[in-house]
Amino acid sequence: MKKSLKFWDLVALEVGMTIGAGIFVYMPIAYKSAGIGTIVAFIFAFLPMAIIMINVMLLGSTLPTTGGTFKYGAFLFSPKVAFLGLWAYLFGAFVGLFPLNALALASYMKGIWNGISVVPVALIILTFFYVVNLLGLKTASIVEIVFVALLFVAIAIYTVPGVAKIDPRNLEGLFSTGLGPMIYASALLTFTFAGSNAVIELGGEVENPRKNLPLSVMLSLSIVLICYLLMAIVSFGVGEEVMANGTLNDVASNYLSGFLFYVFAFGGPILAIATTINATYMWGTRSLLALCKLRVFPSKLGLVNKRGTPWVLLTIIWLLSSIMLISVGESGLNLFAAFASIGGIAVIIPTMFAVFKLKKNETLRKTAPAIVKKKWFIFIPILGVVFSILIMLILLYQVGVDFSTSFFLFFIVWEVIGMIYFIFRLKYLERIEKNVFSRNDLSVFDD
Repeated sequence: MKKSLKFWDLVALEVGMTIGAGIFVYMPIAYKSAGIGTIVAFIFAFLPMAIIMINVMLLGSTLPTTGGTFKYGAFLFSPKVAFLGLWAYLFGAFVGLFPLNALALASYMKGIWNGISVVPVALIILTFFYVVNLLGLKTASIVEIVFVALLFVAIAIYTVPGVAKIDPRNLEGLFSTGLGPMIYASALLTFTFAGSNAVIELGGEVENPRKNLPLSVMLSLSIVLICYLLMAIVSFGVGEEVMANGTLNDVASNYLSGFLFYVFAFGGPILAIATTINATYMWGTRSLLALCKLRVFPSKLGLVNKRGTPWVLLTIIWLLSSIMLISVGESGLNLFAAFASIGGIAVIIPTMFAVFKLKKNETLRKTAPAIVKKKWFIFIPILGVVFSILIMLILLYQVGVDFSTSFFLFFIVWEVIGMIYFIFRLKYLERIEKNVFSRNDLSVFDD
């Protein structure tokens, strides 16, 4: 893999991946639970995710590699737990993340062009970014930078004039819905900060990763939190009643009109969700590619074209996501959101356990950031583990409550199937003497 990603490529990728379906889709969903308290829920969601991303950053800067989401958990903690986390991510991607983003983007486009059919347009969106990513990572990252620049213009158009239209009475009663709804809203909104996790998937393709990875994560998370709070305060301060049944476009229509409204409507939700789809295609195949190289999946699935794109895996993701989108249809937005959140946090849990190795392994301690050598460092991975597991349990519980136990059981069956496959695959690798998981060295992180 070429070292094609520079510092600002990373920042654009992380911001683009993070500010997408999160603010434009999850905020109205969270509002139905926490009401105006959604503003505070963003802060509550940010705090545990900041700890989790610090752990991710430490691993990424110590052992920069491609496909780190799986590798860190598999070789520094447990191969089986890491595979279960990745298997859950695949479930969340196919059953949630890709269909969610495509459907949300098509729905916002329908708000501008009322005559369009949502599901066919969503399929066209999935296909467009699939083709963009077939052209290579650098091409996709250029598209990402341009889109993120336009996104910030749209956010400024929404927030700057919106601040002047805020009615302070609309911001009263932040905790009026109680603790339970606030906790669920916060757990759901943690997904809106998870985009920076993408950087450990691309570590082997980053220029000067030990410097650029941690700096880009800290900068992107700070930018994202500020944007979320500004947009949430404006959204509820101007049009709380609109948010109950509408979108950010409906709020914007209270004080934007003509050219400025269309600049926001196109450059805001449309470009934000577009950047998420593009970025997810960019990093979503990397751990799968790592599994192909490790022979967990058949090696032919990891074929890479001359532009460095794992085109077989990319095609499988596009195909399965398209099938799910057609099968569930326009009514599946909330279900897609729930499973996208579950997959997003499940894949991180093994990585949190892997961080403990930075303290215990003398070789890793020498190359890890200075913070790892502090006596109190142990609390950082402990908090990362506790927060990630707690968020996962809250989300799984809520799936059963909001939808049905059948969806919960569907997820459990999926995980059982994945574990059975992985156990048999390990036995096969042992027979042909290709089981790299039995080695106790760090050479697997060399790309």
